Amino acid sequence: MRFKMLSRPKPNCKNTTCCVFVLSTAFLMLTCFDPCTTAQPKAQQDRQRFLQMFARAYFPGRSGQLMVVPKKYHIITAESPHYRFMHGTPWEYDVQIPLIFHGGRYVKRGVYKNAASLQDVAPTVAALLGIALPGTTGRILHEAINLENPPPKAVLLLVLDAMRRDYFDRYRERLPHLTQLRESGAWFANAEINYLPSATALAHSTIATGADPMNHGIVGNSFFNWGSGKIEDPFPSLASKNLVALTLADVWNLRTRGGAVIAVQAGAGYAAGGMAGRGKCQLNAAPILVASYSKQTGAWESNPECYVLPPYLKENHSRALWQDSEGTWEGHNVSDAESITRSALFLRFEGESLLALIKNEPVGLDEITDLILVNLKTPDFVGHQYGPFSPEMEATLAELDVQIGKFMEALFQKAGEENVLILVTADHGMPMEPETKTGRHFANDLVRRLHEKFDPEEKLVRYFEPSNSQIFVDRKRAAELALSLTTIRDYLQQLDFIFAVFTEEEVRAAQLSLKP
Repeated sequence: MRFKMLSRPKPNCKNTTCCVFVLSTAFLMLTCFDPCTTAQPKAQQDRQRFLQMFARAYFPGRSGQLMVVPKKYHIITAESPHYRFMHGTPWEYDVQIPLIFHGGRYVKRGVYKNAASLQDVAPTVAALLGIALPGTTGRILHEAINLENPPPKAVLLLVLDAMRRDYFDRYRERLPHLTQLRESGAWFANAEINYLPSATALAHSTIATGADPMNHGIVGNSFFNWGSGKIEDPFPSLASKNLVALTLADVWNLRTRGGAVIAVQAGAGYAAGGMAGRGKCQLNAAPILVASYSKQTGAWESNPECYVLPPYLKENHSRALWQDSEGTWEGHNVSDAESITRSALFLRFEGESLLALIKNEPVGLDEITDLILVNLKTPDFVGHQYGPFSPEMEATLAELDVQIGKFMEALFQKAGEENVLILVTADHGMPMEPETKTGRHFANDLVRRLHEKFDPEEKLVRYFEPSNSQIFVDRKRAAELALSLTTIRDYLQQLDFIFAVFTEEEVRAAQLSLKP
């Protein structure tokens, strides 16, 4: 968005408040700051950057009407003991992610400090495969890859869910295999998420397509359906109808005429669907292998119309985990298919299943590159309940590294280490415990405040899921109340835990000025 300064008062430290009018294509805003400090101008810079991040993930009809950013070190979450910590914000603990490319013949070892994002993953892999990926907004990371050699026989992409970049230093002693990958590969030291919200569904779709969320259409972990008034999964029954861009798996499926092994394993459907794409539910394509964990059944599930789920995965069930552990882990009850996911035990289930896939599929046995795309969800489940610096997280990351070591050994043995490209990244981070006892806030309380202020009939706000950072406002009801989005925005911004709120009109206007 382009801004024009209409007035610029001269700083006067005897009178420490300066105000300027900022004019955009959509609104006139009065901004006040202290000219004798740098804090407020920095806050204004952050505000404009966050607005652009929301713009990069705005999709008409799917995005909300108000975009919310809590203050730094504040958490807006659900009233559930399982979600005491909630990501989704633009603060560094949510957007700084690891990004590693590893593979001797294909990767130039080193530490790269230039900017990198999740949009860069798919076009870079596509370049190594010798194909073009349509619709990407990311760049090929030429500085870190070698295109002179034949393509790898196997590509293993590991998306470590909620893996903060600083885990690699904080828990270094517990992560020998990940440290090895980092030090002997290409490490992008400043990789960050550049859209909002920083959430799972958006990230996996972005990784797989190389496109901004505004281009691939997955802009939340859940959607509000205005027609039905119901909440919908972005990938209902693992169907890819809401994904409007082709994934790397889609293009490679067509390019190889089904000759490549393409396998996706994920701990949640909104991660699996984003990476998998359409499978055979696109013209002239072959089915691909997709396994998504079900918290309801404790087993792997798939969509038989588009994908296949082999018998050796159908037979796997997480029940054995809690039976073997007598239903406890680190003193916590994990005696069902849902609670087991919030323990390092679940990583063993994810790991055993992936090892079975590598063993049973003809991965790396011919010259056609095979793609194994994996989401390891456990750090996210554990982080939501116990936080990033908890003993539970340390135990989880130690087990994560053990499993990654097993993946590497199995894949190197099958395809040859010199023929394998390994990528490691994350979909987002996780906030730490708030600095004060009043730093945790609940989405339902925020909605209640809005209704108490503006609508006692409680029809105004239709949906607010904190990880999506978006409030869905019924515009017809707002019109009946003679209420504008800017009025609601201004009220929310007065709350002591809110850093910024943007209206849908502001985000749309900012989208017009985004650089390609």
